[in-house]
Amino acid sequence: MIGQVLGHCRVQAKIGEGGMGVVYRAYDEVLQRDVAVKVVKKDPRLDCSASQNLLQEARVSSSLAHPNICTIHDVGETEGELYIVMELVAGKSLREMCADAGLPAELVIRYGVQISSALVRAHDRGIVHRDLKTANIVVTPDGLVKVLDFGLAKRVGDGLIEGPTRTLETMQAGSTMSGTLSYMSPEVLRGEGADYRSDLWALGVVLYEAASGRLPFEGRTGFELSSAILRELPRPLGPPVPPGLWTVLQRCLAKEPMQRYQRAGEVQAALEAVQSAAIFAPAPNAERNEPLTTVLHSVRHTRVRKGDFLLLVGTTKGAFILRSNPNRTRWEVGGPYFHGHAVYAMAYDNRGGQHRLWASTQSYWGTLLRSSEDFGRIWTNPQEASIRFPSDTGLSLKNIWQISLGRADEPDVLYCGVEPAGLFESRDAGETWSFVRGLFDHPHRPRWVPGNGGLALHTIVLDPVNKQRMYVAISAGGVYRTDDGGRSWSAQNRGIRAMFMPGKYPEFGQCIHKIAMHPARPERLFLQNHWGLYRSDDSSENWTDIANGVPSDFGFAMVMHPRNLDCVYIVPVESDQFRCACDGRLRVYRTHNGGASWEPLARGLPQKQAYETVLRDAMTVDSLDPVGIYFGTRSGQLFGSCDEGKTWSKILDGLPSIVCVRSAFIEDGSAYSNASPRVASPPSQSKSRKSSRSRRKRK
Repeated sequence: MIGQVLGHCRVQAKIGEGGMGVVYRAYDEVLQRDVAVKVVKKDPRLDCSASQNLLQEARVSSSLAHPNICTIHDVGETEGELYIVMELVAGKSLREMCADAGLPAELVIRYGVQISSALVRAHDRGIVHRDLKTANIVVTPDGLVKVLDFGLAKRVGDGLIEGPTRTLETMQAGSTMSGTLSYMSPEVLRGEGADYRSDLWALGVVLYEAASGRLPFEGRTGFELSSAILRELPRPLGPPVPPGLWTVLQRCLAKEPMQRYQRAGEVQAALEAVQSAAIFAPAPNAERNEPLTTVLHSVRHTRVRKGDFLLLVGTTKGAFILRSNPNRTRWEVGGPYFHGHAVYAMAYDNRGGQHRLWASTQSYWGTLLRSSEDFGRIWTNPQEASIRFPSDTGLSLKNIWQISLGRADEPDVLYCGVEPAGLFESRDAGETWSFVRGLFDHPHRPRWVPGNGGLALHTIVLDPVNKQRMYVAISAGGVYRTDDGGRSWSAQNRGIRAMFMPGKYPEFGQCIHKIAMHPARPERLFLQNHWGLYRSDDSSENWTDIANGVPSDFGFAMVMHPRNLDCVYIVPVESDQFRCACDGRLRVYRTHNGGASWEPLARGLPQKQAYETVLRDAMTVDSLDPVGIYFGTRSGQLFGSCDEGKTWSKILDGLPSIVCVRSAFIEDGSAYSNASPRVASPPSQSKSRKSSRSRRKRK
């Protein structure tokens, strides 16, 4: 091969040899540059069709312009020889660099971030590597990582690598095959094929090897190695490997694909969080003069007085505050607050005679918890996030899904449920927050998987009688309860189905959407699941299906009547695949008998082509008489009923997608703003007043 010309590249010297082929140094005589040429090994199973597939894969991979991916310049075939012309990368393979005792943790993290970034680009383009290993990762003298062979193992691997590993002879005889086998995920060994998450498994093996100098799973034969990959846990890595990095490795090496990170970007973010935790920030400057609050002059504010009723509405592009009197027929609209920020959680805290609004704001700059003492005119302006994961977790805060007030006799206690699933507690009215380690350290946690919206702790329910007891709901982890104030937690999912799991009634892993409890009967809970409506009469020890007569038991929102202990409201959606109102008819369903039967409430709601979705926190009730029910939709419509659901009217539309609705009654206070907000009247109310005026004119 030395001296031959492939395309317009003259082969000069052999560089190396791997499972896919032989790599040569060559000179491109047209573009006058040094390149690497990989000549694919001939194999009887690689027929004409397979050759064309390989060339197509190489051409697709050549489009991956990324600094951490080795560029493919050309592909071709000459006299039956398949060859790939690539960027010539100077440096050492990661296998060579970590062969002795592994690399320092900071280098492992730095290289891991770059490899993850390369996977993000490839996966976004629909390309799976399928043969990621330390041997095809090169680090240049400048510390730049280059990943080789992107997308090529997909075809070559199907014919040359995966097949032979299923025979004893090849696994015992071929060292290259055994090496590749070490990075194969359990699902590939089971014959289920590879996808993006198989690359993340291989990344976990790569980082483990880089950190320790050894592989996480070993065996004297291919069968022993396969058995270890399928059944054994990776050997723990102690110091000097930081706990945060070890946490990332464990998640990548989860046996089931659904229990791993689901996207390469999640691995990259986790590694960056560990990396950031290792960098010591300079001491804060005592002379910093950034304002601790921000005054929103350009926003319309509501004028709130004693006896007013409020709706707090969080959307994907800001928050709104709606004010009315107890009749709840005309509404003043304040906002939008926090333009462009997603506001997934809001709360009103009147404990101890205060008037404090809470809101979480999520944007490109991160997630912050803010508060206002004057109904939105002035908000706190945190200089840094008060809610942060400890550095040893390797996690960074993505979102605050729930702001929950402590009990009435604990006016300084607050809780926040966040993504990735975690619980935070404050005992000084939100000044400082502590991470509830008991839940995070639960042995189930490494096997929780993200729901469609992420791995979120979105529901917090406090037992009003037993102050040591609390419930949380996690998508997708299930229901967990503590009976000792958060030190330990138990899974409480007996009887709840998980349609997407191999076993339909697992101990944990259910995708809970909402839990509701009436404080006068704390032993009874209601639950809306990802497929399923349930009730527990024994403090979540057992759950009973109560989907009796609903068009679908799939939905998100669930709220309790404030006085009727057997009355619950839900909004079913058609299915997991079509998360819209059933049959295009927007209906709220209510039970008066604890779930024995359900009735639709639709008067005033659109019943044709109403393909609406109501998310888990986009529904609320008030405590007035008669009780009001309110909900917002993903299309930005806000509906309300002032007669317990008998009739409905549209309060407002044209908002961004609504993700949170909360109510508040102002029992005391004074005016907080003299701005002139716009007024919204429900359409049905406006029509009623117009017709009344017409009748008076005719008389």
